[in-house]
Amino acid sequence: MEDNIKKPDRTSGNGNSRTMLVFGGIVLAFAVIGVIATIWFLSRTIAQFVGNDREKENYEWLITPVVLQDPPTFENPDELIDTTIITAGVWRLIMNEDTSKYPADQMNFISVPQSDIEVQIMALFGDVEYTHQSVGDTELLITYDEENKCYVFPAVPHVLAYTPEVQDIQKEDDKIILTVGYLPPGLVWEGDVDGKTYRPSAEKVMTYTLQETEDGSLHIYSVTGSGQSGNDFHPDGNTDDMGSSVGTVEPSLPASEPVSESVSDSAGESSVPAEDSVQE
Repeated sequence: MEDNIKKPDRTSGNGNSRTMLVFGGIVLAFAVIGVIATIWFLSRTIAQFVGNDREKENYEWLITPVVLQDPPTFENPDELIDTTIITAGVWRLIMNEDTSKYPADQMNFISVPQSDIEVQIMALFGDVEYTHQSVGDTELLITYDEENKCYVFPAVPHVLAYTPEVQDIQKEDDKIILTVGYLPPGLVWEGDVDGKTYRPSAEKVMTYTLQETEDGSLHIYSVTGSGQSGNDFHPDGNTDDMGSSVGTVEPSLPASEPVSESVSDSAGESSVPAEDSVQE
């Protein structure tokens, strides 16, 4: 009788267990691979967005001394006028240097050696030709002291300035072509009772071409375009008929750069030098 009783096939059971174990391991491995792939994809996507923002900020920082003036267009550095060159050099120094190291008078006007301005001009435009001279107007008068070879201007200039917004970046050989929006003076960020934030759209759009040098640095090669009007506010990126802004605005600059407190708000008139004051 005992011989007729079938005993459990332990070998078969062990085989099924091994199969299920292997199958479970494969499923787990694919799940882990999926998680890793998802993390990798998200990391690359976030890094790309952060990298693009950082790149735009760097370009905006570079061109701010020019955008602040809203200068006449030029198709190559040889067409630059002295007013644009010198004023941009002064603004770049204000943005990058500690102006407290320069001697100041009772009106807080500082005296800066022309050699320091030349360094800033070289960084912006490369080796361009210009004549040292007084430029500007009553709002931002930059006086050239020929005897002492220095420039005298306010340590804390008050201006009605445009703020650059890089909207598009195109790279062609050794040139970088930027589509730049000129944000108008005013309250760059404004909110409503619903918590939505608003910002003014670009008042006009210009094209900035940057030239890459052999050492990898960038110079402003040209500023072209006729610009376009448009003073609507954009709530969260959408057009909204809120009207135009009033007031002044600080240039939008990357936090990683050393910024002087010289760029400040004011409700005065524009500091753009009048063209008829240019002494060629």
